[in-house]
Amino acid sequence: MANFLYTLIIYPLIIIIESAYQLVYTILKNEGFAVIGVSIAVSLLCLPLYIVAEKWQQVERNKQKQMENGISRIKETFKGDEQYMILSAFYRENHYHPLMALRSSFGLLIQIPFFMAAYSFLSTLPALQEKSFYFIKDMGKPDAIFSIGNFPINILPIAMTIINIAGSAIYTKGFKLKEKIPIYVMALIFLAILYNSPAGLVLYWTMNNVFSLVKNIFYKLKKPLLVLYMISCVFALSAISYILIIHHGILSKRLVLCAITALLFFTPLFVKAVKWFLDVPLKQLVENSKQRLALFALSTISLALLAGSVIPSYTISSSVVEFMNIDKISNPNFYLYNSFLQSAGIFIFWFTCVYFLFGKKIQTCIAFTCVLLLVWGITNTFAFAGDYGTLSSVLIFDNAVQDSSFIKVINIAALILSAACLTLLLKITKAKTAVIPCCAIILMSFFFISLVNTVKIQNEYKSLASKQVQESDKIEKVFHLSKTQKNVVVFMMDRAANALVSPIFKAYPDLKESYKDFTLYTNTLSYDIHTLLGAPPLYGGYEYTPLEMNKRSSVPLKQKHNESLLLMPRVFTEQANFTAAVSDLSWANYTWVPDMSICDPYPKISGYNLERKYTSKWVNEHPESVKPNASSSAIKRNFLWFALFKECPMILRDSIYDDGNWWASDKNYADMMEFISYYSVLDYLPQMTDFTENDQGSFLLIESQVPHESVELQAPDFVPVKKVTDKGPLEEWKDDYGCISTNTAMYRLVEKWIEYLKQNECYNNTRIILVADHGVGLSGNPDNFFTEDAELSFNPDHNHPLLLVKDFTDETSKNEFRTDSSFMTNADVPSLAFSGIIENPINPFTNYPIVKHSQKEAYGVCSDGMYDPGKNGTYAYTFKNGTLFNVTDDMSKYSNWKGER
Repeated sequence: MANFLYTLIIYPLIIIIESAYQLVYTILKNEGFAVIGVSIAVSLLCLPLYIVAEKWQQVERNKQKQMENGISRIKETFKGDEQYMILSAFYRENHYHPLMALRSSFGLLIQIPFFMAAYSFLSTLPALQEKSFYFIKDMGKPDAIFSIGNFPINILPIAMTIINIAGSAIYTKGFKLKEKIPIYVMALIFLAILYNSPAGLVLYWTMNNVFSLVKNIFYKLKKPLLVLYMISCVFALSAISYILIIHHGILSKRLVLCAITALLFFTPLFVKAVKWFLDVPLKQLVENSKQRLALFALSTISLALLAGSVIPSYTISSSVVEFMNIDKISNPNFYLYNSFLQSAGIFIFWFTCVYFLFGKKIQTCIAFTCVLLLVWGITNTFAFAGDYGTLSSVLIFDNAVQDSSFIKVINIAALILSAACLTLLLKITKAKTAVIPCCAIILMSFFFISLVNTVKIQNEYKSLASKQVQESDKIEKVFHLSKTQKNVVVFMMDRAANALVSPIFKAYPDLKESYKDFTLYTNTLSYDIHTLLGAPPLYGGYEYTPLEMNKRSSVPLKQKHNESLLLMPRVFTEQANFTAAVSDLSWANYTWVPDMSICDPYPKISGYNLERKYTSKWVNEHPESVKPNASSSAIKRNFLWFALFKECPMILRDSIYDDGNWWASDKNYADMMEFISYYSVLDYLPQMTDFTENDQGSFLLIESQVPHESVELQAPDFVPVKKVTDKGPLEEWKDDYGCISTNTAMYRLVEKWIEYLKQNECYNNTRIILVADHGVGLSGNPDNFFTEDAELSFNPDHNHPLLLVKDFTDETSKNEFRTDSSFMTNADVPSLAFSGIIENPINPFTNYPIVKHSQKEAYGVCSDGMYDPGKNGTYAYTFKNGTLFNVTDDMSKYSNWKGER
């Protein structure tokens, strides 16, 4: 029950507080000023509530003064039950009830949920730990300026109390003593509660008291609103000047922030516009309380369903498997319940609280705004959905959130038109009556959609539960290498970038030494920029390039994809004396968590799901490295932000997304646990590998998404930590540090496994191939691989995958890391794997020979970016115009990319 109330009531306020903190910190880059910014934002947000509370308190004081003499006479004349009956009659005569006395406490009641939210957020905020602010040495601890004996003297709580009492003295001037006492007692209570609290939290509450003091002084001015407007204009002008001249952020985001801030200048015009709306288009709604309440209720519940249920349920149902068994949460419908509770807290609980505080005119404004938000939310969600690439389970896109200026203008025009139509409908008497049934239909539709998606999620969850990766605390030996026969090991390192090898090995010569027997093919090309089309050629060779797969138009794409995954293990086990073990094959059976049952028809091929299997084990063994339940916490937090992102105008989406941070105060927690699920497999690889002396060679095919992720890791070993303090020489890759750190981690983990092979005398007889399905679009590459000015509409770094090969060695090997600029593609991997072992390998699915590409040209290289099997055809890929290229010889020259551009 406590968690239910927390999520419903307190968590929406935490969202506001965290967003204000991040906004101010993004601008000023100072944690202390960010806390002050939170206080200002919350105080301004609560100002209308305080004004209403003050009016209620004044009404109560006036009423008590009016009844004072009568109540005194009754209490002096009557006793016991007779006094109670006479007082009750007196209250009824004066249209008063004793419960109305609570109105005088409303000002204090407002502060309680905001205080709880601030306490929850600021008291444990990692960003404040060990951060100083003027005389405060550590905002994560009490300020403790000095001590008397063993008793610490915290100045900030004392200053907070003095300011609170001063503000209370001004506010209660002329009040009776019995009205003053609770206010002063409350000030002392807060002193006791916050005396040993973190200084950051006390700073926030101190600034709240400063604002309250200023507010009380304002009440004594003759024209407080005019003074407030002048101060707001000075603040807006200062903020805009700082953002444009001093702050060095992304220009588009700065301009949006300036535009929002500039609205303060036009406050008088907005007030006049609102008055006109209430007096003309919305006049009938002002006078009709039933219609007003109906519109408000239907629209707020619909908004809660849209943000908390409809959008999340569509997202989860599109790939249920991605949201299963995350941390200790197995059923994805939990996230649906949690997101709806958060959304209901905002749109139903808090909107309702605010609605009933005000009179009919403000209620009309609120009702109209809610209906307009609903119309805009539906328009943006379904008509302007946008396409931002693959969405991870922690709701991070793999592409930047960018929309064309043209579509943004169309979006704004559609929103203006919808607002005008809604206003016109509410103005026309007959049309107005149709708005309520429309809202009711929308509400029922959202409820039905949510119900259908919830059932779909539940059914799919039940069907997949038995097939899911089961976490284990016991590491099994699943990879067997022969000490006496040849072994071939292929690592499919998802999104490992070829261009990153040079700077990594330059920064860490010891790492380069560990790969001294390897050859890096620097001029290697991938056939696509995503796994779905980029991986099949890697696994299956040139018969599985996009255009070649399309030629077999009578065979389903899923079948051809599965063929490619199984080609190498089938050839090794059927055309050579090898055993085979494969793990986590990319998009096996076109499922996000690979369906390794595709290996079942082949007894000699052992298939395993290892990713996600040892995540909890790794976390338990490294509690200092990662926060517990980080992934589930990220999903619970990000779903509401994702829904608001979908509902908002396209011009604001980039700002709301915030480069995948979703305005989180902790930038690193969002996808670290997902990374750990991949990292743990490579980290435990030596423990999963053993050695035999039988007469069979061994083929291993191991997929890893370690380099695919973009998280910051601790140098020099590039391991997960809660807070990165050392980025090493690679820190100069500021824009791409996340991906270069995970690429380096990959080399460190494989280095450990290579050393394990050497210790067990199984290194020389093992061929090792590290290859990627595609590269990554590097934005801050100091050592740019491409030698000409860009002429393409995309970043060809995406088509530049890793290809790093170590062949069989002996004591006479050169032992020197080499580079080879021969024209290669990742479709050459099967030929490299079979070389010297199988003389004339045959594709067992098509019976065609498997040959190494001999030409210096690759046909049908794609930049389309298809990443989801559900968006492809059944039998063939459909490519967008201008996305297919023929690439010749040196891929680093843009002039060698021929095709539609």
